[in-house]
Amino acid sequence: MNLFRVSLRNLRLRLLSTSLTTLSIAVGAGMVAALWLLIAETEKRYTTNTQGYRAIIGPKEGSPLSLVLSTVFNLGIEPGVVPLSVYKELHEGDLARRLGLVYAIPQARGDTFGGFPIIGTTSEMFTEFRRGKDEFGEYRMLDLAEGEAWTFDHAEFLAFAEHLAEHAAEVAADGGEHNHEHEPLPDEHMAAVIGSAVADRLGLELGSEIVPVHGRADEAVVAHKHEDSACRVVAIMAETGGPLDRSIFIPMDVFMSMDKHDAIRPGQDAASDSVLISAIIVEARARLAEFHLRNAFQTRTDAQAASPSIEMRQLLEMVGDATMVLRVTVYLVLFVAGISVMVALYNTMNERRREIAIMRSLGARRHQILRIILQEALLIAFLGGGLGVLLCHVSAYFFAPLVSDISGVMVDWRAFSVDELWLILGTCVLGGFAGILPAIKGSLVEVADNLGPVS
Repeated sequence: MNLFRVSLRNLRLRLLSTSLTTLSIAVGAGMVAALWLLIAETEKRYTTNTQGYRAIIGPKEGSPLSLVLSTVFNLGIEPGVVPLSVYKELHEGDLARRLGLVYAIPQARGDTFGGFPIIGTTSEMFTEFRRGKDEFGEYRMLDLAEGEAWTFDHAEFLAFAEHLAEHAAEVAADGGEHNHEHEPLPDEHMAAVIGSAVADRLGLELGSEIVPVHGRADEAVVAHKHEDSACRVVAIMAETGGPLDRSIFIPMDVFMSMDKHDAIRPGQDAASDSVLISAIIVEARARLAEFHLRNAFQTRTDAQAASPSIEMRQLLEMVGDATMVLRVTVYLVLFVAGISVMVALYNTMNERRREIAIMRSLGARRHQILRIILQEALLIAFLGGGLGVLLCHVSAYFFAPLVSDISGVMVDWRAFSVDELWLILGTCVLGGFAGILPAIKGSLVEVADNLGPVS
């Protein structure tokens, strides 16, 4: 007698009960797998996406965490501005030489298009910025899938800043307020490089037009569109799997020339003091550069230094404490699902007394009856566990865009892990324990008392 085939036949005969019990196991296992996937992807995204950002220099207002979240992950509101003098010091000053800074890339923020942030910067973002190393130890740059990036380098930025400051000083000398009237920018500067997610979500391609909106898409009142600062898409970045995919980069002169952008601080004589930017991305050769930068800016009033790796580690520690409650909850759901297996099988024992008695009369031993019922519990648990993991990844495939919009975390539905195999094995163990009591009850059925029809 093939005991495994007998177990399968018994499950098919009670298909409805088997399906519902399996589904309850699948829900519990799916919730566990989903929680593991979200935690793993969050930790992965929030650690790997900080590569290339050894430190971020930003305004003194706000916390280091808010500076990191707004600059690296496009989350939250930019806390303020810093003077151009800080950028020049990091790009070519004594501090830059002492720490061996590889690059100091400026950023200006505050505008959006289609809900995605528009970032003013220099072309060093495409020529110098490093996204960590690949499996061969080579630095990963911002690769382009299509097109060619615009050019606006450090020297051009400083020259434009000087011009902007001189214009503001002339207007102030005449008793007026700073305005954004200036000579038209070159056509080649009215360009944008967009992330892969921006292109996919908004249906943009090379040559598409981007009109910056002052403010964010989720604000109740949008100030206005910068119609005269419309930029054409000249390049689309290759997918990075991070916030860079959700970013739009334009030249700094285009960003700072837009109306209602407070790029000038009045009452200052030099461009280094009057021109303002949002943040500066820094990479260095020195091993402890981020700590030296934090110490150097700790007592300064014009800027602060934040270490993304440190801030993310602290954030994930806090999130880890909060997810412990979720872990306990989903484990309880899985435990209750295991109880349902036991109840479902136990309740069928009265109906199956005659069937078991006939099997016993045909030569089946008690341990074989025990094994058949335990196998039924294990099969239900195995199917439920496997189905739960499958449902988790299918759900991740469909809901990944929604999760990305809400949290900024891009969930990879293909990210299967060894832990999920252990989860399926764990549900089998749980099912085995749940089947012990029904199996014992079934094996103790007396032949003589149960051969007749069960009333």
